[in-house]
Amino acid sequence: MMAISNTSQKIFTVWFNELERWDCSFFRKICWNWPQKFIVPLSNILTRKQDQVSDLENVIMLPIIEKITFGGIISITDAGKRKNYKGRLFWAERGDLIYSKIRVKQGSFAVVPNEISRLAVSAEYPVYIVNHAICEPAYLTLVLRSKAFLNLLEGLSHGGSTKTRIPPAVFERLEVPVPPLPVQQSIVELWTKTQEEIESMRAKIETIEKDLSSNALGKAGIELFPLRKRTVSFSIDWKDIERWGVEFNRWEWKISELLLSSKYPMVVLSDEAFINPTDNYSLTDDKLVSFIPMEAVSDKTGELVTPQTRKYREVKNGYSRFRDNDVIWAKITPCMQNGKCAVVRNMENGIGIGSTEFHVIRTKNIDRLIPDYIWILLRLDHLRHTAQRYFIGSAGQQRVPYEFLSNLYIPLPPVEIQKTIIRDVIEAQSDIMSMRTAATSKALEIKSYIEDLILGKKKIENI
Repeated sequence: MMAISNTSQKIFTVWFNELERWDCSFFRKICWNWPQKFIVPLSNILTRKQDQVSDLENVIMLPIIEKITFGGIISITDAGKRKNYKGRLFWAERGDLIYSKIRVKQGSFAVVPNEISRLAVSAEYPVYIVNHAICEPAYLTLVLRSKAFLNLLEGLSHGGSTKTRIPPAVFERLEVPVPPLPVQQSIVELWTKTQEEIESMRAKIETIEKDLSSNALGKAGIELFPLRKRTVSFSIDWKDIERWGVEFNRWEWKISELLLSSKYPMVVLSDEAFINPTDNYSLTDDKLVSFIPMEAVSDKTGELVTPQTRKYREVKNGYSRFRDNDVIWAKITPCMQNGKCAVVRNMENGIGIGSTEFHVIRTKNIDRLIPDYIWILLRLDHLRHTAQRYFIGSAGQQRVPYEFLSNLYIPLPPVEIQKTIIRDVIEAQSDIMSMRTAATSKALEIKSYIEDLILGKKKIENI
């Protein structure tokens, strides 16, 4: 007999004749709080199916699975990859359970949804028929994706760090609780109902977030020009051609029309702010500066969330330079579309250095144009969408050029009006943050409650 330490149980014993692997985590167990009669191996509710696809000549026409996400979403391989597919394939049909051998420990399970009649899978995706008479498939996926079960799978997987596998024979002998169907269905209904509520909360947040800046601007008399496209066939005067290209010229708006106001003067941004100013710092190599990589800017809130502190010698070459009260705006896809834009403040020694994929905007007169007002304009969905028209570069590395910002027209209300707009946006963002926190809290709460129901620590009332 050998004593082994374990994460869930500090000391336990295993007979040498039961020692299949020299690994503490292999012997993890789940303490199910259900009557023993409800605890059964997966082989009692699942039947392995190996229905091989015979017609591989038309492989390009087959709906071949590409992957199952950790959340259980199935994606299909595109036609280009199917064309050169080699190897055996097996059928999985509507209602079947499939899992990824190499990603199973992260929750890569799925039941083939009703909208898919059948799909083809490789041998890396074992296929099972679920016994619906005793087990609700949706309940089973909740059990398999529970924290306790994934922790168990972590210990059972073997192989290289990126290619760990759990073979069907091991998977099938694992035990799970299978209470009466009404109990399973009640757990699924509770989960579904709360997920719908959480999704509704998130959709409401997205709607408010999308419109908050444009609403604040609208209250101040600033309008967003409608973005219209010309018909398939169109003509355009030479004087109106900004750039050579059919798709570019299909849009009916001009960069001077994106933001309009009949109340305030329209100015060119580069007349009121420096775009990508050149800074020469007289610093010793050991002087500390703030370093802002792209990931340090939140695309949700438009704030600096994880700035770093570096010695000047480490970052003095090859990066963008900025200082307190500058606005940094991601120019590369997809960071620009996602809203990575921030006003930089509280930099070490007032100096910031960061990703070369930032445009830097510095107001020439802060008593005339407030940085936070520029920030609100540059984070508008409306403006980010239109900036894509000006992309340059290859498909995977497209950027918004300097000219977009230097030629951009903006309304310039009095500073007091700018402050009102900024205050309205910040207050709305605070409300959104509270709503987002509530949605996250509810999601964690229901996840923990469902976990306790699955483990049997809590019971569904009236069942």
